[in-house]
Formats: sequence, structure tokens, C-alpha cells
Amino acid sequence: MQKSAPSLGRILIAAGFTLSCFGLLLFLWIAFGGPVPLASKSYRITANFPEATQLAVESDVRIGGVSVGKVKSLELAPISEQVDGLDVTKAELEIDPEFAPISSDATAILRAKTVLGETYVELTSGSKPGDAGVPVSLGAAANNTDAETADIEAIPEDGSLGVGQVRNQNQIDEVFNSFDKGTRTAFQDWQQNAAIAIRGRSLDLNDAVGNLGPFLGDASDVLSLLRRQREQLKGLVRDTGVVFDALGERESQLAGAITGSNETFEALAAEEAALRDIFQVAPTFEAETTLTLNRLDEFQRDTRPLIQDLLPVANDISPTLRSVRQLSPELEALFLDLDDLTRASKKGFPALADTLEGLRPVLDNLDPFLAQLNPVISWLRYYRTNVTDFLSNPPVGIGGVLEPQPGQPSARHALRQLGYITQETLAIYPNRIPENRGNGYVPPFNQVVKQGLAAANGNIPSFDCDNSGVRLAGDGGTPPVGPSFAPCFVADPYPGEFGGTQFPQVAVDP
Repeated sequence: MQKSAPSLGRILIAAGFTLSCFGLLLFLWIAFGGPVPLASKSYRITANFPEATQLAVESDVRIGGVSVGKVKSLELAPISEQVDGLDVTKAELEIDPEFAPISSDATAILRAKTVLGETYVELTSGSKPGDAGVPVSLGAAANNTDAETADIEAIPEDGSLGVGQVRNQNQIDEVFNSFDKGTRTAFQDWQQNAAIAIRGRSLDLNDAVGNLGPFLGDASDVLSLLRRQREQLKGLVRDTGVVFDALGERESQLAGAITGSNETFEALAAEEAALRDIFQVAPTFEAETTLTLNRLDEFQRDTRPLIQDLLPVANDISPTLRSVRQLSPELEALFLDLDDLTRASKKGFPALADTLEGLRPVLDNLDPFLAQLNPVISWLRYYRTNVTDFLSNPPVGIGGVLEPQPGQPSARHALRQLGYITQETLAIYPNRIPENRGNGYVPPFNQVVKQGLAAANGNIPSFDCDNSGVRLAGDGGTPPVGPSFAPCFVADPYPGEFGGTQFPQVAVDP
């Protein structure tokens, strides 16, 4: 035991350690939003928000996405300040000095940061105090000194934002309630099927979302180009429909055309040398063609007087041609359709061949996906009665209605629940009691009823009967032999496609 007085160095070390602990605790207190004792308060105003159940103390106050303050306190507003008979939450907002004061024509609304419901207050800065309707930028209001003499005034310290400046937040349940019953049912089915579709594909979904930004940027350029050429795009879509209608009427000819195209390309590949010679003589052919076209140009200049002399003859023959046209409308329509088909086929057939060739890897990659999907569908089919019961129970569970109380606009809905209370829930048992028997892999209810096991044994099948104090006469669902506190029988193994054991094993379809 040391009886001598501590030295000055030890006293300084102890004092430094104490001050460092105090500073660390003070930093954590301020970081988590705690008030600093004896510190001056910043500019504060109040606002009344209806439906502010998700708003919490120290939530952000933002203007244009920039945090300008915090919510310092929440309390229930007086009955006289209720909106449409609903309770209103009175929130005290603390604004940082560089963004104060807030103008009287500012507006406020509650928004959610994430889908989990983290709520913050979104403010619009309104007009600059001292101006008449001139928008203010962040922090500009702090430099104004003429608020008392202008059209727009600043909200005083501890003042309140007007009721008309607080906007109601649209809740997700209000959006869904605006749909009719059929639309809500269809939306539920869509979400359930979407959950099945992306099950086990979370990494692919994350990659798709990550690439969404570059994809939208490229898509914007494409859409801008298509908008500038929207008239041509309309014609393309219209002509494409005509082409596909014609192709649908001539399936055998289309199959022959595809087969002929393959044979044509095979022939071109076989005549590679001849094709090379064609491209080598192409410049000479082009030069000779130019000379021929020049001669044709001279010929048309020489024949122009002859054409002028033939115009009266053409005028006389026009009635004859009109009569022929009236006598052969079907033939005319046929030739017109053939022209459209001929023009479209010049691009359609090569594009169709590329499409069919591109589908080859898609079909090859579809087999592993189906191998994963088939066991899931088989499992859902095996439990089809349980699945349908699950889908039909939620409406029943939330169908309870209580009588409306005074001051409420409509009836209240209650969730039907059943709480199972036994002696195990009220005390601590080191071991399972004989009545506590369960099965984490209960077979489908229709199988138990069909085999008569539940009726014969007075209970649902269990995973084991070790704590029941009975002796089983056989395996599987054989009834027990001897005295028992309560009926107990072991569930049958699952079918061979699910592993053939007492617990299911879903494997890839070979």
C-alpha cells in the first residue's frame, strides 16, 4: 500500500484522462443530436403536419436536398388546430444560422428518404424577405435587413408556418386505395409473380440496376433521334405490320426463302474465288457504267422531241388504260402488295436470319433456367392447397371492422389475431413437455386428409414422438401403441422427387 502523496505528473495524467473522456462523451452527445448545455439556440419555427407518424426528433430539415436544420421536438397539436377531424403533430424546426430566416410564403411537406420510411421535412425557401414574389436561393435570406418594409416578411423567432403552407403527404396506402378492387388484386398477383421470378437472382438484379444509368443515357440519345424521325418511324411500324401480315399468309414460302438464303450463302462461300474476282473487276465495271450512263443521257436529249410528239398519242390511249385498270383491280392490288413485299424483304430477310441466329444462345441458356424453375413449380403444385389458403387468408385477416367512434370519419379496421397461451409461455421448462410436439415440415393438408391420418389419430403428423412417452408399432404414420398423454404419430417421408426423407430436398431437375 502506497502512503506517499501522488506526484504532479500523475495528477496531470489523471486530469488529462478525465478531460479526454469528458470530451469524447460530449462529442458523441452532440453527434447524436443532444443539446449543448448553456449554448445559444438557433433560429426556430413551428409547423403542424397531419399524418406525421414516421417523423422523429432529430430528423433532417432540407431545402433543395441540402440539410438546413433539425426537428427538435414533437407534440400533439391542440384540438382547435386539427385538420378534417384528424390529429395534427406540432413540430419545432431548428434552422441553421446561415439559412435563416425563413420567409412567410415558404411551404413544407414530409418526404421519405428510403423505402423503409425514414421521414424528413422538405422546405421551399419561398421569396426573399423584402421582395414581392422573387425566388430566393439558399442562404440569401440571411443577408437581408429590410424584412419589415417589404411585401414578403420573414417568420419571426418561435413563429409558426401557416396552415396553408403545409402540404399533405400522399401515403402509399392512399395510392393503392384509389384503385378499384380488380386493379388491386391484379397488382397483388403481379408482385407475387415478380417475387417468384427474381428469387435467387438478387445479384443479377443488382447488376441490372447498376447498369441502368448508362442504359438510360444511351436510350435518351436513341429516343431523341427517333423523335426527330417520328414520321418515318410511324411509316416503318405501319409497313412492318403489312410485311408480317403477308409473311403470316405465306409461311411455306417464308420457310423456303430462309432455306434458299442458307443455300445461297453456302454457294457464295463455295465460290469465294469467283466472288473475289467480281470485286476486283468492279472498278472497271463502274467506269464502263459511267460511260454508258453518259451515252444514255445524250440519247434522252436526242429523243426528247420524239417524246413531245408522242404526247397526243398518250392522251388518246389514257382512256383505254383507265378501262383496263377498272377491269383488273385484283391484279393491281396483287402487284402493289408484291412491290411492298419486295422492298421490305431486302432488309427483312437478312434481319430475320440474324434474329434466328441470335436466338440460338438464348435457347441454349434457357435450359439451366428451366432446370431451376421446374422443381419450384413441382413444389408449389405439391403444396397447392396450402398456397391457395395462404393467398385467400390475408383479406379475411384484415376484414374485421369496428364501429366508428365520435369524431372519426369512417369505421376502423382491426387485424384478427389468435394468441396461443400455454403453461410453457408463462414459465420456463428445461425440456419439452409431452404436449409440445411439432413439425417444421408439415405435409400438405390435402394429403393428410386424403390418407385419413388426421381423423384416425386425432392430430396432425409430428416430426417425432420422442417426448410423448409412447412406443411406435412401426415406421412412418403408424398409430402409436400403449398409453399416451396425447395422440402422436410420425409424418410419412416426402416423395422421392423431394428427397424421400422426413424433410424436403428440392434439387435441380436433371
